[in-house]
Amino acid sequence: MRPTLRRISGHGRPRKASRSTDASLSESVYQALLERILDGRLPSETVVSELALAGELGVSRTPVHDAVRQLAKDGLVVREGNRRARIAAFSAEDVYEVFEMRKYLEGPAADLAAGRMTGVELARLRADADDLLADADAADWVERWADFDEGFHRTIAQASGNGRLASDIDRYRLLHKGFNRTSTDAKLLRRAMDEHLAILDALAQRNGSLARERMVAHIGTWQMHFFRRVSPLPTSRRRTTVANSPDGSPR
Repeated sequence: MRPTLRRISGHGRPRKASRSTDASLSESVYQALLERILDGRLPSETVVSELALAGELGVSRTPVHDAVRQLAKDGLVVREGNRRARIAAFSAEDVYEVFEMRKYLEGPAADLAAGRMTGVELARLRADADDLLADADAADWVERWADFDEGFHRTIAQASGNGRLASDIDRYRLLHKGFNRTSTDAKLLRRAMDEHLAILDALAQRNGSLARERMVAHIGTWQMHFFRRVSPLPTSRRRTTVANSPDGSPR
């Protein structure tokens, strides 16, 4: 039986996106499909019908096509010859590797950003964090956190001054955004906020090595959190990790 998907655009006919909203609509479709891959509603080997997905999500076929193409680039959709696209297997090892790439990319970006970020950028990020903490009981807090987290990491990546590095970070952040929405809760994410503020402190001190260290440690903590949500931790990984995941369980 084909999984039922929530419509993105609400009730009625699929909406027609303007050029200015094409990218954001494609990303919304990407996130909708990614969430369903991660939580099992779109299991591996499911055939991808762009036309059916467009109807179920309430969008035109174009953003669905763009989203499926990006999922294929990320290894989550496979196309073989003339066969129809299908959902690929997504394992715990894939999750682990996504976060390894984030550490390789975002650690150096934080180091570079420490010498380049403006006071205005730092103040805006801290104000956004304060606003989120002040409204911690909001029903949509986790959704707002995902948006804040995305802006936080993107700002640091762009402040690195290396466009290619920022572009690569953005690709892996797109995957992470789906993890954020499906495998976290407000209590756990408040710990992540403390880690974000510690990174901001290092950036404000213009201490690149400390910013790198804290960024890598932050990503590593959540690497193990999401890894454990997919599969029990293998013995080989236990030998290389010594801290705790955000819920307090051994890494």
